[in-house]
Amino acid sequence: MIVRRSIGVGIVLFWAVMNFLLIKRQSVVPPPLLTLRGSEKIIAASEEWWGIYYRGEKIGYASQSIVPKAKGYELHDYSRLNLNLLGTVQPAETRLEMEADEDWILQRFDFALRSKEIGFKARGAVTNNKLSLDIDSAGHRSSREITLTQAPYLLASLKPYVVTQQLETGKKFYFATFDPSTLSQQVATIIIEGREQIRIGNRLEPAIKMRQSFAGISVLSWVDVHGRTLKEESAAGMSMTRQSQDEAKKLPSRSVPSDMIAQAAIPITTSIPDVKSLSAVQLKLGGVDLTNFALDGGRQKLTGDRLMVIREDLTTLTPTAIPVREPRLQTFLQPTAFMQSDHPAIKSLAARIVGSESKALMASIKLKDWVYRELAKEPTISIPNALEVLRVKKGDCNEHTVLFNALARAAGIPAKTVVGVVYLRGAFYYHAWSEIWLGRWVALDSVLNQFPADVTHVKFIEGEIDRQVDILQLIGNLKIEVL
Repeated sequence: MIVRRSIGVGIVLFWAVMNFLLIKRQSVVPPPLLTLRGSEKIIAASEEWWGIYYRGEKIGYASQSIVPKAKGYELHDYSRLNLNLLGTVQPAETRLEMEADEDWILQRFDFALRSKEIGFKARGAVTNNKLSLDIDSAGHRSSREITLTQAPYLLASLKPYVVTQQLETGKKFYFATFDPSTLSQQVATIIIEGREQIRIGNRLEPAIKMRQSFAGISVLSWVDVHGRTLKEESAAGMSMTRQSQDEAKKLPSRSVPSDMIAQAAIPITTSIPDVKSLSAVQLKLGGVDLTNFALDGGRQKLTGDRLMVIREDLTTLTPTAIPVREPRLQTFLQPTAFMQSDHPAIKSLAARIVGSESKALMASIKLKDWVYRELAKEPTISIPNALEVLRVKKGDCNEHTVLFNALARAAGIPAKTVVGVVYLRGAFYYHAWSEIWLGRWVALDSVLNQFPADVTHVKFIEGEIDRQVDILQLIGNLKIEVL
């Protein structure tokens, strides 16, 4: 069941479906962001329903209602999905309630995700340029405050606003937004691509075609003259189409939809034998703009489209004592909203596992062994966070990685999450693992029980869920040749 242990793209694909985002990194620096004018009431009360599809097969539905108020707007959003991850169907639902002022600037939100026994809630309120957050996970509530660089808009307001403007082909709009699911600030852009007729059900509808970009990813949308979404499509195979409520909620009787992880795998023509014994591998990468990713550095060397990955030699490491106190590494020792390394449960467990060990290398091995042994390897739809993983003691590579990293940080070992691909049984699969500081950064995989991680672990991205969404640029586009 080694392939089952590679499941890392599930949460990323989940957010792809949630946001209907296409794969294209925006590298331009945005001009001053557009301000919506509060004097223009651009939306009347409305409720919309859509069917959600993956490669033409219906996997769920979504609805959204917008209610104008005396001094702003109220939005309610709901989605229901059935995702097949390596043969296991994962039901998931999200609920989002938001309020905005007359200028469509976010005032508060309440977001919830439920998937089997996994639950996550986040609430926030904006005061001046501060966003106060309360996060509930595994029965634990944490609070944090984010300084906003721009007043954030609701994404639901952007298309209705844009259709009130002059719609020359090629015109581009920029907006500051906040994503409640990843607790991150982003710049959203909308580009007008023209007008055309599209078929919705058995009718032809006149539509404005536009390309939205959010979190570095874009999606094609067709909207009516009121800015209401008729259809959206992504190159990764996700799409949604406007339907009646009854039609949207009607799911196919077939119990197992297409396996999203298997569909997203990157096949190769040359197999890689005896991976664990390799000291290096050379790959040719294509299909994407490689300059958008963290491919060059550490054990990876990128020359043009050729990537060399070298296995670290643990015997050459300089002994490192814990806790590590170097000021430049403090970022990788701090708790985050999803990596609660300062929580008493995490701190006490780390201390119990590490015991009297004072060297970072041996302490890391103890932590890796505990996480590998104690967590069941199951595909999971969640927002990976350490306390929830510790409660349920199951998950895929994201869950293993976030708990290992939280324990490592609690023990005084700098740790970070990295995301990319790994080779298993004839293909590369999207995956997440750790890097820890042992005098230099070393790759460690707590779900595959590898330390150091083998040379087919190819890192593209560093960071938590707000950065991991960028991996969607690769899905359906990345090509790998083994040299």
